[in-house]
Amino acid sequence: MKTKKETLKNTVAGFLNEEYKKLEKPFISKARKNFSIANLLFKISEQDDLKKLLALTSDFEMHDWVIIISYYSMYTSALSALAKLGFKSKSHAATIAVLEYAYVNENKETDKNLEAEDIHKLTKAYAISEQLITKLIQTKTNRETAQYDATPAITKEMAKTALNDTNEFINKIEEVLS
Repeated sequence: MKTKKETLKNTVAGFLNEEYKKLEKPFISKARKNFSIANLLFKISEQDDLKKLLALTSDFEMHDWVIIISYYSMYTSALSALAKLGFKSKSHAATIAVLEYAYVNENKETDKNLEAEDIHKLTKAYAISEQLITKLIQTKTNRETAQYDATPAITKEMAKTALNDTNEFINKIEEVLS
């Protein structure tokens, strides 16, 4: 009888396609571009001189969209990591599950799975830490709140956290891909 891990591995292998590997660089490039837009919106939200230059009201802020775009930047970089393996996904939940399986759980038995403190000490790490997967999921939750609630309780601090987490996440994906 097959274990759950063997069953998942066989199921996932059925979705592999070498052509998808060509999407690795375009996805990471798109993630960086999206992240630049999130940073730009944050700066516009915080700087009165930019608001004036753009003819915006002084109370203009886009913290909700900073979180939304930050999440999609993380998600697109996750798609890049999946593409490196030969996968393509259109499901956010499946992307997160495969990312966690391939880059975190698969490496549990080796020294390649590192905690966040260790990752910062190394020039190149080979696994995405569980903490980063958690940040991806939390940013997804915040993105849903920001996008679908009529009066979201999004703060400047939440937007800043999303930007910081996204930058860390994309940097980590780029390390894994190199």
